[in-house]
Amino acid sequence: MSAEIRNQRHNPERTSTRRSIEKVYGFENPFKPDPLTRKAARFLRKPGCMLEVGCGEGADSVFFARRGWTVRSFDKNADQLRRFRRFRRDHRLSKITILNSDALRHRFEPNRFDAVLCILVLCCMKRSEFEALLGPLRNSVKLGGFIVASARNYLDPEFKKFRTSERMIERNTFKDPDECCRFLYFFEKDQMRRSFPDFEILHYREGHGPCKYGEHQFHGDSEIICRRVK
Repeated sequence: MSAEIRNQRHNPERTSTRRSIEKVYGFENPFKPDPLTRKAARFLRKPGCMLEVGCGEGADSVFFARRGWTVRSFDKNADQLRRFRRFRRDHRLSKITILNSDALRHRFEPNRFDAVLCILVLCCMKRSEFEALLGPLRNSVKLGGFIVASARNYLDPEFKKFRTSERMIERNTFKDPDECCRFLYFFEKDQMRRSFPDFEILHYREGHGPCKYGEHQFHGDSEIICRRVK
């Protein structure tokens, strides 16, 4: 084993100052929490048990684990999970459990979690699949627990482009020509708010925002932070 690798395992933070975390671990995207995750931290102050749906390379899970949360993270992308596991090991993040699972087939345990995090996942499926997933997702949160979710919506420039270049297979749903998500569902106006009727809305926004990864000029997003009250 090289001295560089030994040093990285012993002191990964020092390694990350010499080379970016993205280069060290081969992350596809900037390893930083989503802006909505940072907003949610103002409400999720008391650590508990969290589920992250579609964790990707794990930046949002790491953000909350470092704030005391016990996080169960899952995604269907094995390559991203491999990089996430390596980062978890090197940074000794014992509060994170990582699973390979598809949100559409995942067994959501009812009344299990104090918070569920679902960033830009609910739009990566057909509208009908989102509707089928919604009940188990809502029920996985304990009474008084939180859901933090975001999705692309009708304001997104890609929605206008897809309406002229792609065939709509369900309402606001298209096949993803880049095969990143297979399908893309753009949320209708106020769709995210209507999806959580038994929750207290703590934060809600529909509008344009910068692209997290710098791939587009901006996106149209729906985002919500809500608490289960029934």
